[in-house]
Amino acid sequence: MSGQDWPPSISPDSAPEALRALWPLVLRYGISDDQVREDTLEAASDAELTELVRRVDKPVLQAINQYLDLVHDAEEAVPFGDLAQAAMEAQLLLKQRH
Repeated sequence: MSGQDWPPSISPDSAPEALRALWPLVLRYGISDDQVREDTLEAASDAELTELVRRVDKPVLQAINQYLDLVHDAEEAVPFGDLAQAAMEAQLLLKQRH
C-alpha cells in the first residue's frame, strides 16, 4: 500500500486465526509501496527488525502464502503478503548492518 491508502481499511477478521496476531506488524510493515516499505525498515532499530524476522518465520511465511493462494490474492490478504516481503527484506537489512 502506498502512503495514500495506508493504513489498510480492511480488518484481519477474514485471515486465518494464526495470522491475526500479526496484525500490529501488518499495520507497521505490510506496505506495498517498495520505497515506503524500505524507508520504514531502514528507520527501524535492529531490535525491531529482529522481532519482525522472529515473528514472521518460515512456518508463518508458508501460512501467509497458503492464505494468499486460498483467497486468490484478495484485497484483505495482500497486506499479509507485504508483511512477508518486509520480513525477508528485514533479514537482509540486518545482515547488511552487521
